[in-house]
Amino acid sequence: MGTIQFSLASKTYPGGVLALENVDFTVGEGEFVALLGPSGCGKSTLLNLIAGFEKLSGGQMSFNGDAVAKPGPDRGVVFQEASLLPWLNVWENVVFGPKVQKTPRDIYEPRAREILRIMGLEAFHEALPVQLSGGMRQRVGIARALVMQPKALLMDEPFGALDAQTRLSMQELLLDIWQSLKTTVLFVTHDIDEAILLADRVCVMTARPGRITREIPIDIPRPRSINTLTSGDFTTYKAMIMAEMRGLHAQH
Repeated sequence: MGTIQFSLASKTYPGGVLALENVDFTVGEGEFVALLGPSGCGKSTLLNLIAGFEKLSGGQMSFNGDAVAKPGPDRGVVFQEASLLPWLNVWENVVFGPKVQKTPRDIYEPRAREILRIMGLEAFHEALPVQLSGGMRQRVGIARALVMQPKALLMDEPFGALDAQTRLSMQELLLDIWQSLKTTVLFVTHDIDEAILLADRVCVMTARPGRITREIPIDIPRPRSINTLTSGDFTTYKAMIMAEMRGLHAQH
């Protein structure tokens, strides 16, 4: 599994735009951490940094103790849009990564079949992306990341474009997958309910330049389901986080 660490990290874009400042936090091995904050606060920038798509302007960042220099199969990324290859069917999209990595077929095929089963995609393995709903396409995107057996799954508002009912279904599916695989997950969202339902810990970020102002452990028993959304503990955490975010908004 993977451990993610930022230490007094900062990120400045051309033109002097300071996106992140003095970010200091750790995601432990097998932990599910949600980054929660308003649009434009630097959540996606943090994710892109650990994915290796961008480089720090200052400070330190590491994955499993090593500085991140570039993208790698040890970090699977799931974006808001599934970004599937439209000319490939579900099976071909899912096994595309292992084939590019020249993984032996007898190794990746059983793994891909098992992940399709877990994701409920077995009956759709020959379907093209255009024939799938938004939720199904996102399932394929997650399957494509998982088939690489990443040590960490980096998820950038993966359910943000889905309707409310599909979003709840996908949240429950992700809970089941994580409960089974215990992969380290860093999950970006601006949805308080989603953060509390999914995460072991919620890191609340300020508006730009983004900083992590508070880390809130979510001590709600697992396994969780959408029924958790109506529990007393859930309501308590939601009130706490809403108060924190209102306070941050008032400061700006």
